[in-house]
Amino acid sequence: MAVLPRRVALRRRNFDDLQFMSPIETADEAPKVTDYRDDVQAASAALRNTIAETEGPLPPAWVVEFMLRSWRRYLVLVHHDSGPGSAAWARAIDCTRRLLQSIVPTESPEKRAALIRELPRLVTDVKIAIDKAQVDPQERDTFLDQLRQLHMGLLKLEQMPSGPGTDFSDTVTMDVRDPRYRALLDKLDGAEGMEHIEM
Repeated sequence: MAVLPRRVALRRRNFDDLQFMSPIETADEAPKVTDYRDDVQAASAALRNTIAETEGPLPPAWVVEFMLRSWRRYLVLVHHDSGPGSAAWARAIDCTRRLLQSIVPTESPEKRAALIRELPRLVTDVKIAIDKAQVDPQERDTFLDQLRQLHMGLLKLEQMPSGPGTDFSDTVTMDVRDPRYRALLDKLDGAEGMEHIEM
């Protein structure tokens, strides 16, 4: 059997006295599939370390789920596109750290004042990250709205410790002996971590 030429082959068919050539698409080479495995491992490790280094309780469940899925995708893409030693990767890690620190409950007036100063730049960076990760618009809007409500609740913690949209009962103390903490780390390690990110 003759080997078809690369990309496009021509098939000759007789129709009465006419000859016509019709293109037939061929696939002598399988489409290249990008390998993100190293990037996923790097993103998972970075997220795991940042969570572990953040003082205070773990974030609410909806934040954790977003970080595992959409935010980790952002880290994967930055790591893949720019590399581990790049300024872009350093900025991505810094943004992750600032995001997690911004949602830690605090009663310190100084820390709340610092959060107010930081919020405009943080929100801008978070939106850039979400766009990089190509998050679904509805999921994007929902997350940003929940984040805004959480920040508002944190800033009014003394006057409104359990205000609308600010429920801290779903946080997990940063204790490695807590099974919920271990479950989160398991999602960032090994094969199970792959189930929470779509590339």
